[in-house]
Amino acid sequence: MVSANKGAYPPRKAFPETFLAFSMFAKHHEDAVLYIHTEDRGGMGGINLRELATACGILDHQIVFVDQYVYRSGIGNDLLAAIYSAMDSLLICSMGEGFGVPQIEAQACGTPVICTNASASPELLGDGWLVEGQPFWDSPQRAWMITPGIPSIIEAMEAAYARGRGRSQLAQDFVAQYDADFVFANYWLPAMEALR
Repeated sequence: MVSANKGAYPPRKAFPETFLAFSMFAKHHEDAVLYIHTEDRGGMGGINLRELATACGILDHQIVFVDQYVYRSGIGNDLLAAIYSAMDSLLICSMGEGFGVPQIEAQACGTPVICTNASASPELLGDGWLVEGQPFWDSPQRAWMITPGIPSIIEAMEAAYARGRGRSQLAQDFVAQYDADFVFANYWLPAMEALR
């Protein structure tokens, strides 16, 4: 997971649902490891993910948190690309996304994505699995979100596990349309010409 740990009521990145699904999945896959690339203890207005992992029954050897000093100091693009490339899949089963930058970044590295079938996520999925859920009314935002279903997350993780390791050319080809040079040449230049 590469997700900002901000907001606790509800945690928009659906950490509780994802952690619980992973715990159930890992009971049948001893080699499964959940890498968490975010602030770990809720210091940025989020939730204490270490406590959540314990509450979900995730064993210490099944979860790895990014080094918190390195995370706060800033991680360069090369290291972030190496992290994405080391993943078998990216879990981004959030309740809602604005754009989903990690989803694009992971696929650019050839990593398929497991994401919620809501907001921008389905449009940004070149290779991976969509997770179904149920509607959740977020009263402060006056908007609907989706709570990802734990059985659907597990099903997607099982499909990713069954596929095995390896880079996805399909994902890389799909995200080429988001390359800065491609967007500039195909969208910005024509828009600027139209405004002349």
